[in-house]
Amino acid sequence: MGNRYDLRGLEPLDGSPFPVFVSAGGANRGRSVAQRAARTVAWLDQVVGMPEAPPLFVVGPGQWDQVAAIPLYGMPHVESDRIVVGQEPAPFWASVTGAIVPMLKPPGLRRLHQVYGDPIDLGTFADLLVSHELTHLAHGPAWADGPVTFWLKELAANLGLQGYVTEVEPAEQTRLETAFEVTWAAAPEGHWPVRDLARMADSLDGDGSNYVWFEFGLQVLAKRLWQAAGATALQRVVQALRGPMLDLPAVLGLLEELDPGVARAIRDWPRFAF
Repeated sequence: MGNRYDLRGLEPLDGSPFPVFVSAGGANRGRSVAQRAARTVAWLDQVVGMPEAPPLFVVGPGQWDQVAAIPLYGMPHVESDRIVVGQEPAPFWASVTGAIVPMLKPPGLRRLHQVYGDPIDLGTFADLLVSHELTHLAHGPAWADGPVTFWLKELAANLGLQGYVTEVEPAEQTRLETAFEVTWAAAPEGHWPVRDLARMADSLDGDGSNYVWFEFGLQVLAKRLWQAAGATALQRVVQALRGPMLDLPAVLGLLEELDPGVARAIRDWPRFAF
């Protein structure tokens, strides 16, 4: 079976340990993403081991459908045969900001402006997410679909993102952490139509803001796990996903060993705070 993407009109970039393709005019953006991706691959390989990275696509809206596996432009994602990132700012981040801002008290809003500007632009946060996607390659296909599978994979990817930024690009920690910390502190339940962690996959429907809320909550937990156990947290969760499927009590037992507070937060989701 051939690749499930269309290379017509895309330009290859040299200088990366994996193939990189961009839309016209996107060479600078593509190199920036590719450099971070290469650093992430090297770091993950040291921590948990990595398969060979597939081609990276950094494309504009007009060529998104040629290479993307999901329709929402700019939502970073990975498949076994590709990593896909938007070349231009993704409109759904404006939807996320529009959903978050009405919930914020003045101190939280000030923090967002200090880090992401006025008007708020989450682009510098979004640029870090290629490290999240690459961590999905580290844990592999993992388990069949189930009530725990989706969110545990996302927690693993967020652990990879948190660990990479903390250890390799620590100057980016404020840009990574401010968005999810402010959002979660403001209103962990809010007005989101999907709130149950077991239904996280359903939150992909719509403008993307409900799904990002789930990711922000899991990133709060990933930061806590990294602070508690460091690389061991990522190694244990990835090892679990590479093995036989676990039920919820077994997953909670694993998290309890790493940090009892995180296990309690999963039980209390979304009503938790650190």
